[in-house]
Amino acid sequence: MRLTLSFLAIAIAVTTINCSKNSGSGTGPIVTPPPPTARLTVTFSSPQIAADGFDETTITVKDQSDVDVTATTALFVNNVAIASNKFFTGTVGTYQVKATKGTVESPVVTIAAVSPGPAVFTQKILAEFFTGTWCGICPGTRIPFNDYTNTHPNCIGVGVHGPNGSGDPYTYLFDAQLRSALAVGGVPTVVLNRDTKWNNSTASLDALAAARAPLGISLETTVSGSTITVKAKVKFDVSTSIPLKLVVMLVEDNLVFNQSNYGHFGLPNPIVGYNHRNVLRRAATDIFGDGIPVAQQVKGTTWEKTVTVSASGYNISNCKIIGVVLFDTNTQSRKGTLNAQIVNAGQIKNFD
Repeated sequence: MRLTLSFLAIAIAVTTINCSKNSGSGTGPIVTPPPPTARLTVTFSSPQIAADGFDETTITVKDQSDVDVTATTALFVNNVAIASNKFFTGTVGTYQVKATKGTVESPVVTIAAVSPGPAVFTQKILAEFFTGTWCGICPGTRIPFNDYTNTHPNCIGVGVHGPNGSGDPYTYLFDAQLRSALAVGGVPTVVLNRDTKWNNSTASLDALAAARAPLGISLETTVSGSTITVKAKVKFDVSTSIPLKLVVMLVEDNLVFNQSNYGHFGLPNPIVGYNHRNVLRRAATDIFGDGIPVAQQVKGTTWEKTVTVSASGYNISNCKIIGVVLFDTNTQSRKGTLNAQIVNAGQIKNFD
């Protein structure tokens, strides 16, 4: 009996000591803290951009753990979804940006797009007129278009004749490829800046000419026999990493040949001795352009390329050179030309 009571007393004492130690240590039971509240934070690589259509900021989205989740979030600028985390604009203003991921929405942050300053260069329009001497409905578009270009020299018209097999003496060798690339289904069709089709409104031409030119083009040409050498210079007023290309074309002006006409402007059919303007003959580059080194596409930088083209069989005194800078194949939802320039063969046209 004494032994049992002694053992019980020892057990109670040990238990008391252990409980006392646990109580004094302050550790207690381990409790898992609740996860941090889900949240999104939006930041910009630059809080301000120039509204030149090229200067851009990179949008980054991070979660509550400071993990970059940009690729899995939806981005909105002024409540309109955007497809990329690169934001640029050609319109001055303050823009509201937010991100969403599931049911979580970030606070709205703003970015300012400021004026890039006065334009350095004149904006030119490239208007490629797909036509044919056989086309009786073409004068209905061609004559008003010529009236416009006669008084608006910044609209550079190019006559693209065809198709092959039509009997048109001025058919461009790669007419079919050009029509396919520009989605030209028939004639007459005027493609503006290799982007949109003309709706016969002069107001649409005026609007394109009023745009701020991102770059300028200078053309220096010399003639030796039937060979025309062209030094094309491109000077940038913006910086961009978007791939660009240069096209150099040879056109021949004042080509006289009868034009079919189905009753337009009270003129006969055919119109005898019709003057065909700036007919596309050849390209000194690929007709879809030769690449410009991206490293050279920096504001204030001038890049140049020298090419030659044969004018054999053409009247040199009527030949002109057209230089065009355009976007490479539809990059960042951008396509079309950035600017153009024209000069008579053997002459120089400086940046303007």
